[in-house]
Amino acid sequence: MGLEDYVLYMCSVGYNETSISQLIGKTTVCSNPKPSVLDFNLPSITIPNLKDEVTITRTVTNVGPLNSVYRVTVEPPLGFQVTVTPETLVFNSTTKKVYFKVKVSTTHKTNTGYYFGSLTWSDSLHNVTIPLSVRTQILQNYYDEN
Repeated sequence: MGLEDYVLYMCSVGYNETSISQLIGKTTVCSNPKPSVLDFNLPSITIPNLKDEVTITRTVTNVGPLNSVYRVTVEPPLGFQVTVTPETLVFNSTTKKVYFKVKVSTTHKTNTGYYFGSLTWSDSLHNVTIPLSVRTQILQNYYDEN
């Protein structure tokens, strides 16, 4: 992760542009619409309030052999559908960073806790596993402002 990842995170959780600019020492403009906190480029994926479906993005950097090809194996959490695109990541002398998207959907209508799964990228020699945890949300959070 780099500085830009942290700026996107601060924008996604509601820091204002002036505060971010003061913190990093240069003018910052948050995108509109604001980025999703789910896209913060962590080495794990947690979705705390899945209603129906969500698609998130991750960026990975090759630190292995120059010409590497990784294929994904998905172990979805019980009761969830997980689709990864692309299913193959190709690194070479000009492509050192690539991104992939993960679509998670469910028909669960309970809110009984987290369900766990994983994505594993493999080049037949190296395995990179990304833990995946998901909890469904069946009702909006309501609160009394009085």
